[in-house]
This record gives sequence, C-alpha cells and structure tokens, in this order.
Amino acid sequence: MNNTINKIVEELKKYSTFLITSHESGDGDSIGSQLALAFMLQKMQKEAIILNKDPVPEMYDFLPGVEKIQNETTRNLADFQVVLILDCGSLDRLGLTIPNQNLFINIDHHLDNDNFGYLNWVMPEMSSTAEMIYLLCKSISLPIDSAIGNNIFTGILTDTGSFRFSNTTSQCLHIAGELVEGGVKPSFIVNKVYERKNYAQLLLLGEALSDLKITEDGKIAYIYLKNEIFQKLEVDISDTEGFVNYPLSIASVKVVLFFKEISKNYFKISFRSKGQINVAAIAEMFNGGGHHNAAGAKVKGNLLPILDKITEVITKQQLY
Repeated sequence: MNNTINKIVEELKKYSTFLITSHESGDGDSIGSQLALAFMLQKMQKEAIILNKDPVPEMYDFLPGVEKIQNETTRNLADFQVVLILDCGSLDRLGLTIPNQNLFINIDHHLDNDNFGYLNWVMPEMSSTAEMIYLLCKSISLPIDSAIGNNIFTGILTDTGSFRFSNTTSQCLHIAGELVEGGVKPSFIVNKVYERKNYAQLLLLGEALSDLKITEDGKIAYIYLKNEIFQKLEVDISDTEGFVNYPLSIASVKVVLFFKEISKNYFKISFRSKGQINVAAIAEMFNGGGHHNAAGAKVKGNLLPILDKITEVITKQQLY
C-alpha cells in the first residue's frame, strides 16, 4: 500500500492539471472523496475540476465545495494530464467517456475493481474511498482543514451506514475520531444527510413500504417502485436514498432487494444484507457490483423473472 501511495503522491506533485470523476449516481463516499481530493490539489497549487455524469443529490448539497462539481464542460478532456477516478470499480460505471490518452489513477475500495488504471490503489479492506483519501492527505503532509474533514467524514459515515455495516473498522473509527477532534461536527452532518426529508419523499417512502413483500422463510425482502410514482410525486430515484435499509430492521430478513423502475422493463436494483452475506457477488452476476453488504445493478427485463432469478441465486448459494 505504501509503495502505491508514494507513486500517487509523485504523480500529484509531478503534474499540474487534473480531472476528478467517479461513478454515476453519486453517493456520500464518491462525492465527499472527490471534493476532499479537489481541496487537497488546490492546496498543492494544482488545477483540478470535478466532472460527474449526474447532479449531486440534494442530501449532499451542504458539502464544502459542492459547487465545484460539474455535469458538463466545454473543456477538452484530453487536455488534462491526469484523470483521478475515485470509488469506481470499472470505467463502464462512470457514464462518461474519458480519452484513453490520459493518465488514469484508480483509487477505490470495491472488491470487484477492474484495475483499469495506470496506477491502481484498490483496498477492499478500507471502509470507504474517503478513508483512503484521508491516508493520501496524510502522506502528502497536508493539513486537514474543515472543508477536507467534513467531506471525508461524510464519505466514511455514509459508506459504513452510520458505522453500522460490517466494513466499520477500528481504523475508520479512529480516523472519524481524529476528524471530530479537528472540528468536524457529526450531528451537523447527520442532520444534513439523514434528517432533511420533504413531504414528497416521505410519501415516496410510504409507497415503497406499502409494497414490501417477504419470502415464505422470512429471509428475503423486496420492494418495488414504479416509474410512474416518481413522476406523480415529482421526485427522483436519488430521493430513495436509505429506503433499502428499512426492511433490514425486520429480525428474520437477511437480504433486501429494492427495484426502482427507470423506464419500461429497465430497473435499478439496490441490494443490502446482514453479516456474512456478500451481495456484491450477487450483483456482479447481473453486471453490477458494490460492497459486501451493499451493492447495486441495472437490469433489463420483466420484474418477476428477474426477481425469481435473483432469489434463486441467493437460495442456491445458501447464503443464509
């Protein structure tokens, strides 16, 4: 790990123009990591822009530097000397086309990462990419100010499920503690991320939970939201953040599947699990990916056959 960090530090010092990007449908870890890294490069007197396929979800609009994130640019992407790709297992998940003549640096903690970069720093044992950015910042001996600290803490907080998931380690808790000692206020971030739902979002949650179904053995739960519900309530798929975790509170449930209809016969599926059940492995079978207890995929087809196939995979592998 140290050797790879050292090589990345050398590249950051060597070059002057950087493009930062991450996976589509950004979450707290991808967004927080990108912003923290942009502030780090700014401290190094480097030029950096953040370009993502999708807008920042409203729940993360409080993050320092969020205005730095662009969804389109007139800049020629080939002009950037280095492309820093964070929290993304493969180039296909970017939703962007980046010229391959750029130097790619791949920083990620997904187990299924393709190692597509010129430099690949992939650490599945890390709680989050934000934790890795913290270590990178320390390696460059940059001070972690409020802007960097709040973004890193948000990334760690959200990717560990508020320190509830199995990827919560003593190291990430130690880092979170250091950030708090440095001035980060957890209650402020928790309030901004989790306690700012609007009326339409609560109605959407009600729609999701009203359609909650559980298999006969009580171990697999699934929920489904039709595209017409999003249109009716004038909300977006990003407004379902956290919904998939509610069925996990049922004592018998080990795996949750959340189907969100993007368009006719096209679904975004969120997977969640408890304990040793590796939903990332299941998601990979459907061209998706993610983490041990939290993963996702996009699938085309009819809902019921897809549900049956996923359920069959789970039961055949005797994952619980």
